[in-house]
Amino acid sequence: MEKKRIRKFNLKKFLIFIVFLIILVLLLKYLFSLKIKNIIILNSNYYNDETIIETAGIENYPKIVFLSKNKIKKKLKKLDLIDEVKIKIKSISTIEIDVLEKKILFYNRSNDMYTLSDGSQVQLDKISGVPTLINYIPNEIEKKFVKEFKKIDIDIINIISEIEYDKTAYDNERFLLTMNDGNQVYININRLN
Repeated sequence: MEKKRIRKFNLKKFLIFIVFLIILVLLLKYLFSLKIKNIIILNSNYYNDETIIETAGIENYPKIVFLSKNKIKKKLKKLDLIDEVKIKIKSISTIEIDVLEKKILFYNRSNDMYTLSDGSQVQLDKISGVPTLINYIPNEIEKKFVKEFKKIDIDIINIISEIEYDKTAYDNERFLLTMNDGNQVYININRLN
């Protein structure tokens, strides 16, 4: 005849399990209730923080658990001047959005568009401190000019006020750059860099 083993109810283990379960439930409830309290925007020169926060869809400071980094990146990349976005959760209530913007090379007066470092042209609200292309450039020359001009440091671009295509009988790739201080420089596309 087999002996039946009778298990004694272990109150101590049961209470430890219940306490553990309560702590786990409270911790999960706390984590699911945490909202973003601080949003840090880095390296945004052309867009203000409010525009980036609204475009990202986090203006209501959502709960951090339901935050999707990929969705925020996709939304922000729809902005014309945003090239790359890095998102870090710095603490349980702080998110950091680091944007890499395309460089605005110049404003083209003839078509009212801004030319960006990737060669694209976009229509934007007036941006100060950007050189103005004051006349027409043939498409092939313009592509070559943009390719070389984007290699110039942004600080140097910012001291140029006007760009004029100024070809001669000997040089069809010559430009006249007028600086903010009134100085003028004639330059060939091949010597931009």
